[in-house]
Amino acid sequence: MGARPTNRWIVAVLGASCVWNLGCQPSDTDMGSTCDKLLCADGNPCTTDSCGPTGACVHDPATGPACSDGATCLTAGICQAGVCTGPANSCNDSIACTVDSCGPTGCLSTPGAPATCDDGNGCTSDLCVAQNGCVYQPLAGVCNDGNLCTGPDSCNGGVCAAGPATPTCDDGDPCTSDTCIPAQGNCQFAPRTGPCDDGNPCTWGDSCASGSCTAPTNCACAQAAGLAVSATENCASPDDDNCNGKVNEASACGQPTYKFSAAPQCGGTCYYDEPHNIAVQGPTKAEDASGFLQWASGQLVDGKRGSDDWSADLGSGPAYEWVGWSSSGPIITVQFAAPRKLGLVRLGLCNGNIGTVDQPPQVSVRFSLDGQTWSSPQVFSLAAASMPAIPKGKRGDIALVVPLQVAKFVEIGFATPGSWTFVDELEFD
Repeated sequence: MGARPTNRWIVAVLGASCVWNLGCQPSDTDMGSTCDKLLCADGNPCTTDSCGPTGACVHDPATGPACSDGATCLTAGICQAGVCTGPANSCNDSIACTVDSCGPTGCLSTPGAPATCDDGNGCTSDLCVAQNGCVYQPLAGVCNDGNLCTGPDSCNGGVCAAGPATPTCDDGDPCTSDTCIPAQGNCQFAPRTGPCDDGNPCTWGDSCASGSCTAPTNCACAQAAGLAVSATENCASPDDDNCNGKVNEASACGQPTYKFSAAPQCGGTCYYDEPHNIAVQGPTKAEDASGFLQWASGQLVDGKRGSDDWSADLGSGPAYEWVGWSSSGPIITVQFAAPRKLGLVRLGLCNGNIGTVDQPPQVSVRFSLDGQTWSSPQVFSLAAASMPAIPKGKRGDIALVVPLQVAKFVEIGFATPGSWTFVDELEFD
């Protein structure tokens, strides 16, 4: 070993010695440059560390070797004049609401301001969670759905649910469409067209005009009430409308027409609707079934009943009023001259004493204003006791009460399981 300066302390450890002076510290076994390197390490991968001749640590800058800055914010580091340099890591976690940065131990992602997760929904709490992103937690309480026609609104499952309608906007006029304007919270009553009910049983064909329900006045009712009667009405005639609601009268209500889904049938005797068929086909075609799919008037609306039991249907008059079908489930469709208020359908039926002529076990009725769109059928049956039973061997008028309707068309269907159905009259109130 060469001469050492006299101001250094020599420490013997297991037969070896190390310099302990200035920036150098003693080790228990290392000697020479190894000891110097370890004792003078500065943690910079781009310097060569040693203990100088004066005992002070020396850190010579290095260039060229690969290095790392001790974190993950630098990729492919290279030493340049004692400094570890290289491309910077973007530290982007692809979560929009986090703030990405490089810290002492690498990339950091911290939640950003709540505004970055604002979903515009007052019924959620908006949070940014690291690794998950925006999270929306449902809130309870009062909210505003933007519709001034409802309220108070409340949060339900993260959604603003509309409260009760305020105001209700019902002016009690059947001829206005009542709505509330959401942006203003004001009611609007717009005139509408179509059928209505003026509440007067002496009128028919009620309809909306300029926001009011109007209708022609029935002759007899108007006269009884002291109202003016049109010169075209004959209130002294029993055939004119007498306010009973029946349409089988020669009145301003108009004679109804009807047609069948299937022509009446023949057994030993044919039970056709002679007036209906003759009106369509002419007097020489009384038993031609082709006319029964057309609209015409006939014996089912002439006000005449058949006998107490069915009999040969060869002509006209009270004894020959029956129209019959066998096991065909017939449908009779009636058309009025104008829409009418209807609350009752009356059928003249027969429950025969001989043969297989029976009261239909089920009758269905439905209504329409245009003949295209129909109401749900009202079903009447013997089994449910919603239809009166006719005694065996008798005819009877069956009254079927229906919810008050305004209709121009009525469809009547019969169930005829294995037996004949006879009809002699149709009336409507």
